[in-house]
Formats: sequence, C-alpha cells, structure tokens
Amino acid sequence: MKKVFVLMAACATMVACQQKGKADAEAKAGDTVQAEVAADTMHYEGVVAAADGPGIRYEIALAADSTNGFSMKETYLEAENGKDKVSNYSGNAEKIEKDVNGAKKVAYKFATGKDGAVYFLQANDSTLRMVNEELEESVTKELNYDLKLVR
Repeated sequence: MKKVFVLMAACATMVACQQKGKADAEAKAGDTVQAEVAADTMHYEGVVAAADGPGIRYEIALAADSTNGFSMKETYLEAENGKDKVSNYSGNAEKIEKDVNGAKKVAYKFATGKDGAVYFLQANDSTLRMVNEELEESVTKELNYDLKLVR
C-alpha cells in the first residue's frame, strides 16, 4: 500500500512539472495580446471643471480601430465627505460627425449608465474636449474641459 502512495505522489509531481511549461507559454501569449491591444488604444486623461467640487478626472482608453470600443474611469474628486467617487464604464463609443457653425466636427459619445452620456470633441490629434450634446464648447474659456493624449 505504501508503494502505491509513493507511486501516485511521483506521478502527480511529474504531471505538475509538465503543466508549468504550458502555463508559461499561455502567459507569454497573453502578454503579447495585451501589448497589441495597448498599442491599438488611445489613452486620454484630464480633470475637467465641476459645479460642486474641485473637478472630475476622466481616464479614457479608446480603441483606435473601427469598433470604437472604450473604457472610461470617471472620478468625482472629493465628492462624498472629502473622498473621491469613482465610476467605471465601458462599451462602444458613438462617433459623431457634424457641422457646427459651418465647421465639420468629429466627436464621441460615451454612454455612462442607463440614460447618461458624455460628449468629447476631437479638438486636435492629442486633445479631447468635453462639449454638450450639440457639440458646442463651453462659453467659459477660463475653465479646463480638455483631456490630453497620454503616451
């Protein structure tokens, strides 16, 4: 009986050793895929003005392909008893192309929950600017509504 247990333990050890190679190969493959995804994603960050606090920090990862997939982290700074309130959203951004005051504008609509959405205008190659649903910029130019591309 003792020999059977020793034999089973030896077999289990051998099987465990063989799986390690497969796990390492899978992990390396996963790292490669993750690196490729990161290379095909535009990352924007910034703090925009808020009516009742020091600001709202946005961190947006937008797919640079035709899917327009996005992941967004919205942080209301010092919102609840001096503590930040964080919300995470993901999905597919709606790309909007529209003429505003005679100029062609490109913007993205990011869904934030069941009925909410935020709109960001592509101001230039490295800036997203928060706008209203009519793609109009804020009349208050002193306040920051820009997210910058993070490299």
